[in-house]
Amino acid sequence: MRTLLFLFCALGVWGCYPQQHHDPKVLLAMETYAFLKGQGAALKKAASQFPAFAKEAADLQQKAQAVFGRAEKNAELFLRQQLADPQFSSFQKHIDSLINQQLRHPIEKKEYAAKFLQAVKDKIGFSPAAPLPKGLLAFAYHDAPHQEIIDGHTVKFSTKGHPKADQSVVVLPIPKSWEAQEAQMPAAVQQFTSCEGKGNEKILIVIHDLPQEYQNLALNEKSMQEMIPPQSRLIRTEPVTIDDMPGIMAEIEEILDEPQKNMKVRMLQFMAASGGKLYCVQGSIGPAAAYQNLDHQLRKYEPLFRMVAQAARIEN
Repeated sequence: MRTLLFLFCALGVWGCYPQQHHDPKVLLAMETYAFLKGQGAALKKAASQFPAFAKEAADLQQKAQAVFGRAEKNAELFLRQQLADPQFSSFQKHIDSLINQQLRHPIEKKEYAAKFLQAVKDKIGFSPAAPLPKGLLAFAYHDAPHQEIIDGHTVKFSTKGHPKADQSVVVLPIPKSWEAQEAQMPAAVQQFTSCEGKGNEKILIVIHDLPQEYQNLALNEKSMQEMIPPQSRLIRTEPVTIDDMPGIMAEIEEILDEPQKNMKVRMLQFMAASGGKLYCVQGSIGPAAAYQNLDHQLRKYEPLFRMVAQAARIEN
């Protein structure tokens, strides 16, 4: 049983913490932070008990800094921003106490330590046989979301066969840490939400059949002003190219109707029209309180939204 505790400590160290009514993203940050603290402590335990593993454990800890260390740092910073000082201190003490409790006994066999080191190595190498813990990629790139795409941590999404795509095929990369969810908008084929579905940022894929009178729709600032609802504000537009087709990027802020009164969404819409259809990749922030300034948050995610839109391919 002690062996199992040792191998499991990096995964289960968080489990007994009294989870108050925190935001789901805060709970995910706690889980991620606890996992990484536990894994680091377990590596040190293996190295100290088995000197033959000391160099390997040190090398793994160093290699882990690129993603694991960055995730731990960002998760801690996020938690410090979201929790009061006494709350965060209490959480840290609880994690340290659990780690000390689970690692107070010696590891029963050297082979168990070897298997643990291999498991950590597989995670660092992003082996399919060792899936990453939830939240790790999300917090590794929390300070620079677009870097997740640059580093190749993406999944290819295709609308092929999707019942809401109406035989239209759009293929584009989505960050691995974003979760696919059912879109509420009728014209939206798919929605993706940041931070394993617990964030406030979304990517939507919208395919809209254009009425006959709009078959030759020209996408420009004037047409965008006519298309947006009355409670929306067009902030800026710029010409873009989507899959070699001329299109437009529009930044829009929309005040939401009931039941989300006094709430708003800020979005970037990347659009192109072809074959009687309007294709749109939308990145958004919100909903947030109407008084909140979303400029900084949108600027933070704009590079990621642009990368996704620029990589989109329309295959039908």
